[in-house]
Amino acid sequence: MDRVVCIHGHFYQPSRENPWLGGVEVQRSAAPYHDWNERVTTECYRPNTAARILDADGMIEEIVNTYSRISFTAAPTLLSWLERHCPGVYGAIVEADRESRERYAGHGSAIACCYNHIIMPLAARRDKQTQVAWGVRDFAARFGREPEGMWLPETAVDLESLDLMAEAGIRFTVLAPHQAAKVRQSGAEAWTDVSGGGVDTTMPYLCPLPSGRSIAIFFYNGIIARDVAFGDLLSDGRRFAGRLLGAFSRGRERPELVHIATDGETYGHHREFGEMALAYCLKTIEKRRDVRLTVYGEYLDTHPPTHEAAVCERTSWSCTHGVGRWQGECGCHSGAHPGWSQEWRGPFREAVVMVRDALAPRVAEALGVLVRDPAEARDDAVSLVLGRWSDEAVADFLARHALRDLSPDDRRRILALLEMERQTMLMQTSCGWFFDDIMEPGSVQVMRHAGRAMELARQTLGLDLEPAFTAILRRAAVNDPRYATGAAVYEALARPTAVDLPRIGAGAALYCLFGLEPPAAASGMYAVRGDWRYRSGAGIWRRILGTVRVRSRATGEEALFDAVAFFAGMDRVVSGVREPGGDEAFRAAWEGVTGPDPAGAVSGAFSRVYMAPDLSDEERWAIAREIAPGMGEAVCKVYRDAAALIDALDDLGIPAPGAAVHLLAHACTGRLLAMLGEGCPDPDRFFTLAETMKARNLAPDLAALGKAAGGRITLSARMAAARSCDPAPLEEIVRTVRCAKVFPLTLTLWESQNICIGMRGRYSGMRERAGRGDGDAERWADAFERAAACLGVRVA
Repeated sequence: MDRVVCIHGHFYQPSRENPWLGGVEVQRSAAPYHDWNERVTTECYRPNTAARILDADGMIEEIVNTYSRISFTAAPTLLSWLERHCPGVYGAIVEADRESRERYAGHGSAIACCYNHIIMPLAARRDKQTQVAWGVRDFAARFGREPEGMWLPETAVDLESLDLMAEAGIRFTVLAPHQAAKVRQSGAEAWTDVSGGGVDTTMPYLCPLPSGRSIAIFFYNGIIARDVAFGDLLSDGRRFAGRLLGAFSRGRERPELVHIATDGETYGHHREFGEMALAYCLKTIEKRRDVRLTVYGEYLDTHPPTHEAAVCERTSWSCTHGVGRWQGECGCHSGAHPGWSQEWRGPFREAVVMVRDALAPRVAEALGVLVRDPAEARDDAVSLVLGRWSDEAVADFLARHALRDLSPDDRRRILALLEMERQTMLMQTSCGWFFDDIMEPGSVQVMRHAGRAMELARQTLGLDLEPAFTAILRRAAVNDPRYATGAAVYEALARPTAVDLPRIGAGAALYCLFGLEPPAAASGMYAVRGDWRYRSGAGIWRRILGTVRVRSRATGEEALFDAVAFFAGMDRVVSGVREPGGDEAFRAAWEGVTGPDPAGAVSGAFSRVYMAPDLSDEERWAIAREIAPGMGEAVCKVYRDAAALIDALDDLGIPAPGAAVHLLAHACTGRLLAMLGEGCPDPDRFFTLAETMKARNLAPDLAALGKAAGGRITLSARMAAARSCDPAPLEEIVRTVRCAKVFPLTLTLWESQNICIGMRGRYSGMRERAGRGDGDAERWADAFERAAACLGVRVA
């Protein structure tokens, strides 16, 4: 009798990119991280690539890439961000799927997802079809194989969506137990009502579809899944495994599958150290002889469905009212604001549907005179996104779909229409309606995508939908007292994020002042090329003047500008653009920028001018991060100038002013940082200075010291891995950790621990050589043992 366990994690983040720029901007609520993608990656996605298993002494015994053992959703909007910003994590996830195919008889652990997480039963058929097509194409491009399964966002199900998935070659999906309506044995006529969660979740079911096709459905164990997501089951990996193993029936003769599905973010983000409990659970099950791990594709191959199931259409896993959470006041909310109303959901859904339905026929008609088949072109447009709108990707796409040789205007029109279609799908992302108020980030992001779609409609079709959109949003009441209606939220939080080519050109000048790549270019959505003929200054006073060409890769729109930027502090920022003016105009502009009134000179000579209040949060964040280190250098210079006075006051027993104490503390911290940066070659100097600071009650910058120590330890670990027989980097780790323990520092040891674990094979060889009398090998092995102990890694 085959008894198997499958754990599914739905790993997903919505698109958070600015629709005009293509990059995720700073999100204050995610502090101290730049944005929520970065934060959740640090807390969940990265830890799951190397989850720790500890021994009885709390030492790291083993690390596990959990993605290679569980089933998981490969959500395109998350993976595209990881690929660009965290390639190591992205690569580990893709590699985990390859490894899982070796473990599970050719079946990978990853399954596809509808492209940008729209609620499928609320979508138009053409959008459902594209969501499936884009999800399949994105998956195949990343994992090098066709997907076997596909996740329905929020498990929101209807027969039309299942049929489109089956038509695309999808073999199975996963649903909650209460989404099963009735079941019967294959070939039988009578159905058994299982509505309300009475379905047997230990077997797969075949769902017959109206077209004559069918798709397999796995209904997961809802009780255990709920205890993982909302209970304390992840506080103990052994107990987690016990609950799964205890769910098998006693005495049943047929094969059984115990499986659960939860948000993947449960393992580390929602539940701290949840990835460690997951890893321990997986290893516990793997050690058993009577039970094994599996993924859905493998189980479906070895145990084809013997029963059929009918689903409860328009239901989901996170709304007890079907799909009411995404279209009205159904009573479902996050729980953070019990008294708040969600009546805003109805008008918000109405506004988005109005834009969707108004654009659909007009776009199809406009594309129809330029491409062979508008629907095929739309479904294939994901190739443009995957290719980041490169010239090659655009040329290949147009070669496949264009009706005739295209003029430059025709090419731009096709790209703009397809980008409008993409934004129209993104504005239906489920997160827009999930939370408690229309002013929350998910809803504002949906508004931003709607705003971009409507802007493109004005430019390309001459169709202005914004007045009707905002009129509907005026009926959406807001719980936050700062805003009266959803229309006010749109005006205050969504519209200001829109940018045009002149704004991007002016921003490019400002970023280039600091040697930074403009976000529009970094995202791949724009080609930004600057020729900066004049530049002066460093530190605080900076000036730049030149020409910049900006081209939208997504729509083909482009322009050339004269561009200028001046910076003399966060409150004295000026940038501007104008039509190209020639050499004489350049010289005159530069004389003005370098004169006594740069702001006035820019305002008088440039048609579009932006001041400090016009900076986006992202621009302010990037500039502040760039100039902040210089502040420390300035403080140290002041201390050096005042050091003699501070010493004299100290010698005479006269209390130093508070400002002097802070200067001294900062200067001492600087010296400690320098020692850490060198790997603490003389620990006694470090200890002496640290004791002096304690004696004089000087407060060090613990965050800076912790970051410096962790960074040096990681660097030492990399050097140890690269130098096969050199014990010096290992000894450096020991010294740095010893020095760091003088203060209560928070050390980031993630990478250094992973490197240390990867070197355990070398340690075994060195210890063997040492046993044969090799003194160098013995010194290395001894140093490795000490370094591993400092890092909390078990060497054996």
